Amino acid sequence: MSLGIKSIWRTRSQCIGMPGVSLLWRAGARSRAPLLSYSTSRSDAATKPQSPIARVPAVDIESQSQLRAEVVQSNHARNQLLRDAFRAETPAIKEAVERKLNSPFVPMARDYPSRVAAKQSMTWCRKIARVQVGFDIIWRHFGSGTPGWTDTFNLLKRMTPKRSEAPNMAAVRIVLPKSWDLAVGAKKIEFVDSTTGLAAKLRVSADHQNPSAIVLRGQSSVLAKAADELISACKDVEVFKLGEVAAFDYEMKRLWPAIEDAPDGGSSLPADKLENIWVHKELQTYWIDKPYEQTPRPKWWTKETFESYVTALVCGRLRPHLAMPFYRQARKDGNLIDTDGIRVNLILKAFEDPAAKDCVTPSVLKMAMAFMAHRGGHRASADRLFTLAEEWGMPMDTDAFNVMLDGYVAKRDVAFFHKFLQKMEARYFHPNARTWLLFLKLVQRDDERRQIIVAMYDLGLFEDPATRRGIAGIMAGYDSYAAFKAGKKLDMFMADQTMRYGEDWFTVGALNRILKEFFWFHSKDSPRFGDFKSLIERQSEDGRKVDISTINLILDHCAEARDWETALWALSRMSQFGCEPDHRTYQLLIALAANAQSPSALGVAFFYGVVDRKLRPPARKTMKHVLLDQNPASFWARTRPSIFSGRMARALEESRVGRPDNVVAGAEWAILSVCDGYKPAQALASALDVAFRTMDRPLHQQLKSGSGSGREPGYASRLQLRDFAVRLVDPKGARPPMTVHLDARFTPETMLRGWAPSAAGAAADGPVDAAERDPGLQDPPPPRDRAEATTSAAASRRPSRRNTRPAITTTTPPSPTEQT
Repeated sequence: MSLGIKSIWRTRSQCIGMPGVSLLWRAGARSRAPLLSYSTSRSDAATKPQSPIARVPAVDIESQSQLRAEVVQSNHARNQLLRDAFRAETPAIKEAVERKLNSPFVPMARDYPSRVAAKQSMTWCRKIARVQVGFDIIWRHFGSGTPGWTDTFNLLKRMTPKRSEAPNMAAVRIVLPKSWDLAVGAKKIEFVDSTTGLAAKLRVSADHQNPSAIVLRGQSSVLAKAADELISACKDVEVFKLGEVAAFDYEMKRLWPAIEDAPDGGSSLPADKLENIWVHKELQTYWIDKPYEQTPRPKWWTKETFESYVTALVCGRLRPHLAMPFYRQARKDGNLIDTDGIRVNLILKAFEDPAAKDCVTPSVLKMAMAFMAHRGGHRASADRLFTLAEEWGMPMDTDAFNVMLDGYVAKRDVAFFHKFLQKMEARYFHPNARTWLLFLKLVQRDDERRQIIVAMYDLGLFEDPATRRGIAGIMAGYDSYAAFKAGKKLDMFMADQTMRYGEDWFTVGALNRILKEFFWFHSKDSPRFGDFKSLIERQSEDGRKVDISTINLILDHCAEARDWETALWALSRMSQFGCEPDHRTYQLLIALAANAQSPSALGVAFFYGVVDRKLRPPARKTMKHVLLDQNPASFWARTRPSIFSGRMARALEESRVGRPDNVVAGAEWAILSVCDGYKPAQALASALDVAFRTMDRPLHQQLKSGSGSGREPGYASRLQLRDFAVRLVDPKGARPPMTVHLDARFTPETMLRGWAPSAAGAAADGPVDAAERDPGLQDPPPPRDRAEATTSAAASRRPSRRNTRPAITTTTPPSPTEQT
């Protein structure tokens, strides 16, 4: 669901003042009232006093039920409208998509030497055009339209002062006498100069820390006159000049009354702050193993406890496999869990607690808003926090607006981006370089982007190195496309970028965009293909390291090109950059092994992904096709990968999988029933290197040497295949290490109830079952009694007949008692 769509219905008429929205909101508010009911027991009515509810006429009960039914029906119609706006494929919508391909907010399809790359580029352009058409449908439904890019462009230019000009925007904090009773909210006021009689607009808001203080924003000259007249009218006020208006946590300097013995009249920094510097701290996400509601909530709020509580909710993320046990509901689609929504609700409750109002700081507010603005359907909650902060009189700034604008850019919501800029203008805030960079990112056409860059240069925004790096990162895709299409070498292109954006332009974001274009122009056979490795080793100018997104980008190319050498080189760099494989890493490795017909590497990648609990539906779908002989390549029909040990295979034979769609979930259950909580002692890159180099490559050499056509009986048994051994350790050290030999395969004939290859093939492309999302949904049942458990244990102690081939391991051979 689009963030922009949810924002319409969550912020209601406060966000967009269009007819129909407030009416629906009132109906929704009435529908939340509890339904009234009668007591049917006469004895209770005689012995107990009659409640006010019982005196309500039956007509009111019927009207409440009818109103609730109407609201449910209206909600269904609304949801259907939103779904159809982005999913329907009618002739009119297809024509609108074709017209939208010429929009400045839709990128232009690019021409590549590879047909696959050109097709992907066109598909991406149509996808973005379809999103823009959906937003147009929604906004037209509510009587509004989508602004053109020039409207937003001119608005930004009108709001942004030039760097060469003196800053004409200022803010002062005025502490009024406590005897003055003023109910001040965030609103506009007009100041009339007593000398000239001219009126000027100012913005007034209540101070968050002091109820008797106000904050005035506006033109510097107007504020100076307003402060002078206020001082002449009342000698008991205190006037403070606020620091940089476009930054949070600005410091104040007292203007009146003057402080005695202050150095240079208060203009110099105190001696104890001369050595202080500001440090930006990046928040790191970490995994948690308990429900979000169990996050320790302090008994009373302070600034420190409030910040720690909100930070724990923002940074702590529940492991995906625990969402179903904790939050699954017994209803239709009960497996669709919005865990982000649970965190958002807890954060909102903390902010709305009256006891925490004085403990909210701008940094915590900004952190919470940034978290919500990028979560599907919760951007309206971020806007709600923004509105609350304004009502509280917190020192808002341009960066607070940029947090919301960033969410609109992420979902390509052009209309809301423009409307929020108008709100920013109404509150007398100037856009900064980040605001312009967000607009540059929202616009997708290269010609229009050049005009935006020229405007930024005229406004003096190029003086900041971070701005140049941001522009270079956004434009790196087009710049590299134009250079590679012209036949330029990579080192020549890098020199050109230095001339355009300065010596300090290179960032990880630019690296990823350049790599993507490089791979679409240079195949593995190209003599320039190895040039990209120099980019990976180059130090980023903004101090960031290469992360897993860059590794995944290389693996994405390798999966299409069936290039194991480059993939192993990229995986070997993960330890250098401190990267950990994520769910997409395993997805790409499984796709690479399936495309390259590497059964040993496929088994290792799958086993590591299961133990690491980082398999998602795309990877499970690829594995399902391989395990059920549904892969288009005939290779997998005669060579099945070894994915677990003999003990795990016997457990799966005793508790067979019930449906073909759940075969991967069953294999995961068999592995995790033995290895849950363990971690491989050998790194993923090293394990895959051993599996491919010593097992898969010799296998393909046997196939090329003519070991048979692969169709005669006994073909697979004649291949000289070896098994991989994985050394596992307990990170907590509570259990002894063990070694798992991947010597058993998934056999549908013995591990799937009612196996019918034809029926499974018909369901190959069907919807992904809920158990595919989480292997814990439909686990095979455990033994039902002690006798069955004893039989299962005895079977697990029997030697595995599948382990008939030599195993390969790079670790120290374990003791016999450690082998599984």
